[in-house]
Amino acid sequence: MCKYTISCPNPASQFLLIQLEIKVQTKQTIELQLPAWRAGRYQLANYAQYIRSFQIKNQNQENIPFQKLSKDCWTFQSEKNHTYLVEYEFFCARMDAGGAWVDEEQVYFNFINCCFEVKSLVQNPIELEVNLPSFQKIVCTIPKNQEGKWIAENFQILVDSTLLASNSVQHWSYDSTESKFNIWIQGAIHFDIKAFLDKFQKFTDTQIRDFGEFPESEYHFIFQLLPYKHYHGVEHQKGTVITLGPATDLADNLKMEDLLGVSSHELYHAWNVCRIRPEELLPYNFSKETYTRAGWLLEGVTTYMGDLYLLKSGVYSLEVFLKQIESTLQREVNNFGWKNQNILQSSFDLWLDGYQPGIPDRKVNIYTYGSLICFCLDLLLIEEGSSFPKVMKLAWQQFGKPRKGYSQSEFWNLILGQTSNPEVFQTFYDRYISGKEDILTYFSEKISCLGIYYVQRPNPDHLAGKLGIITSDKKILKIHPESPAYDKLMIGDQISFEHSESQIPVKAERLNGNQYEFTFETSASYFPQINLAIAEETDIRKKWMS
Repeated sequence: MCKYTISCPNPASQFLLIQLEIKVQTKQTIELQLPAWRAGRYQLANYAQYIRSFQIKNQNQENIPFQKLSKDCWTFQSEKNHTYLVEYEFFCARMDAGGAWVDEEQVYFNFINCCFEVKSLVQNPIELEVNLPSFQKIVCTIPKNQEGKWIAENFQILVDSTLLASNSVQHWSYDSTESKFNIWIQGAIHFDIKAFLDKFQKFTDTQIRDFGEFPESEYHFIFQLLPYKHYHGVEHQKGTVITLGPATDLADNLKMEDLLGVSSHELYHAWNVCRIRPEELLPYNFSKETYTRAGWLLEGVTTYMGDLYLLKSGVYSLEVFLKQIESTLQREVNNFGWKNQNILQSSFDLWLDGYQPGIPDRKVNIYTYGSLICFCLDLLLIEEGSSFPKVMKLAWQQFGKPRKGYSQSEFWNLILGQTSNPEVFQTFYDRYISGKEDILTYFSEKISCLGIYYVQRPNPDHLAGKLGIITSDKKILKIHPESPAYDKLMIGDQISFEHSESQIPVKAERLNGNQYEFTFETSASYFPQINLAIAEETDIRKKWMS
């Protein structure tokens, strides 16, 4: 067994002191692999850059020589029946839901950031000891055994866990079916906690109702409510961390909708991704990039379902739900990446630039574009007497619960098994999943079956609406590819213009110092605003919302 001991001698330094005790029974080469990325974000994080003062000692407290095989893999030679102590400091100054932060008020970290995989002992249990006497309350998603010790079953469980030590964290809980759900809040609370818990109870109950069971006996929502603007959530099997701010804004219903949205999203991940997972990600290999084309299933499905369950549970009204969809549609109206990459290709390329804007219109967003795919498939399935929630319950039973990774074709066959018209679904797949057609056209027509209508209105921003130019502080951020300005102006140009209905005179200064003047016709309309109008109720809407 391996054992981690965590301490923090000087919180002001923001360094944790971490000791890893390794008991070795045979003479061998020991490899210590630090994760290069974390689950839920398919992008290299290179956590090794936050380590200093790395050393290894034997049971006689003698320093042992070691080598580095790569930027995040250390190795040393062991003797038979010896115990070794790996000691290092880890810098905790990244306050987000997947990071680590230390100050005078708390010690917070995700184990994926700072714990080594001992390659020869990956399936062995790992004990955790926490030496943080300055903090009265310690929250850890690793369960304790009968002796009161934190024991992770193996490395994959360890690095899917979070620890928060604090003197001010507040705690509430509620039960759903046979599981206990904990709410831990670090930060100021500016909302009614009773109403908050009631909403969590509702969407939790409804998600569990449709899956039939919850995978864990206990689950933890860990909230970092911050004094500055922030929004992030990360899923784990036994809990989630959500960072959001400013905390004072949560007194406003609009900001509370954001918190409820990310919370329902992350809870849905307890099934989808944490357990229902493509075969290439089961188990995770955190030492290098692991490519997948399943981004629309990982995040698109979860984005749609997270909001849908707020609607189905009554936490969101239909108006609030559609406002979330309008936001998604607006992002997609402004993006033409579907012309250049389908969602399978964009998923594969997450490791390149999946979480940054990237070059203009190169890719689609697996969250927003993927959620529209799922929305459309759900409506198609409801027309066939099924639904996407039913598909996900089957995915849980066939893949998630038995811990069996799925292939893309296996998951797609689950969907085809719910219809007597597989050619309709295959055409959809060929056009909008493996193909490069604009799903907005299809969505705008399909949503009418709910008695909801897709309405395009002119963009009130004169330059964006009339000329297809999006700016910030007079700097061009984006140019519509069909705009007459596309051949004349460049991203980064500083511009000024005059308002006119038929023509727009523009003065532009380029980064190289050159200045230009153009006059553009304004006969077209670009970057429209999207609204979803509720009309008559339909039978499909009743089934969809139930």
